[in-house]
Amino acid sequence: MEAFTGIEAFARVVETGSFTAAAEALQSAKSSVSETVRALEERMGVRLLDRTTRRVRPTEAGNAFYRHCRRLLDDLAVARGEAQATHREPAGRLRIAAPDGFAERYIVPGLPTFFAAYPTIEVELIAGTATLRLVEEGIDLAIRIVEKPEPNLVVRRIATSRVIIVATPGYLAQQGTPLKPLDLLAHRLIGFAPLAWRDSWRIGKDTLSVQPRLLTNNSESLRAAALAGLGLAAVPEWLVADALAAGHLVRVLAGHETPSGGIYAVYPSNRLLTPKIRAFVDHTVRDLRARGLSR
Repeated sequence: MEAFTGIEAFARVVETGSFTAAAEALQSAKSSVSETVRALEERMGVRLLDRTTRRVRPTEAGNAFYRHCRRLLDDLAVARGEAQATHREPAGRLRIAAPDGFAERYIVPGLPTFFAAYPTIEVELIAGTATLRLVEEGIDLAIRIVEKPEPNLVVRRIATSRVIIVATPGYLAQQGTPLKPLDLLAHRLIGFAPLAWRDSWRIGKDTLSVQPRLLTNNSESLRAAALAGLGLAAVPEWLVADALAAGHLVRVLAGHETPSGGIYAVYPSNRLLTPKIRAFVDHTVRDLRARGLSR
């Protein structure tokens, strides 16, 4: 910053022809401008200005240096203007990471209204179960579904995610409906590997050690297995909400409490939250609430 201050002060002196006029243009004291330019000359080891009692003129070296300084200051002004415009108006490419299943059911369906509201924003959606490193992989925003977010992350809770036990009516007709948590141990079970309780199901006050007949790390496979009648599945409620409403799946042990967590928007930093990130998160909160996902 000291170098840029010296360059700007020097250029103003050359353009105005005096330290007094340069100081007025920079809204600074004449003595401060004079000392700043003198320090610049000392750092460079070159006299840039010829000073007389009536006028200040650039030396031959000063003229050559001024031409470079002017281009640099013009480029800086353009860069500053573009950065400020980006910060004021939501625009540019937005790289979003989201869990598979959730991305298809909740992020993508909301994009038409988002694009209509913000035509200058482009979205790159990265869907999957892997937890990406935001800064290292250039992610602007990640959607994470966890019981408790990592304490070092900057997060905003946007909705609630609850795990429930479901099965098809056909499976329950053949195998019976569990009436208490221990009844689960007599059934074929389908587990979701990314969940903390993949082999330890918490139902009400009970914690059951289970061995799922099928264990998958893909939410679409989990949903498909439940709909195929392969057994009782522990699934996020948002993943099967439509199938429950249509009667294709039935929730069991509904009177027993099951784990719930948050759906969080995670940012690399909260120091300079850009308008495009803020716009997308605000839009997503409204969209999820309209579709029945509460915070």
